[in-house]
Amino acid sequence: MKITIQNNTIPLEEVSQLYPAAIIKYADGTVTPISLEWYDGLANDDVTLLHYAICVHYKEKERKPSVFAYETREALDEGVAALAEQLDPATE
Repeated sequence: MKITIQNNTIPLEEVSQLYPAAIIKYADGTVTPISLEWYDGLANDDVTLLHYAICVHYKEKERKPSVFAYETREALDEGVAALAEQLDPATE
């Protein structure tokens, strides 16, 4: 099975992790993805939201993760819905 995110096709068997995230920057300059739940409930003035993303980590450890950026939460939600539709066996 393959999935498509922002016109990029990825064989699902190569994926180890797939998740939505908020990409933030800490006051010290560190940039990292964090869970949407953490961002929604615990983020404070010490972090700046850079964008939202769907993050894909691969089974091949040497392969750099793919980060598909979305400017708004609504756009991310649409991307996640499109991904969920691809993964739903009822739509095949």
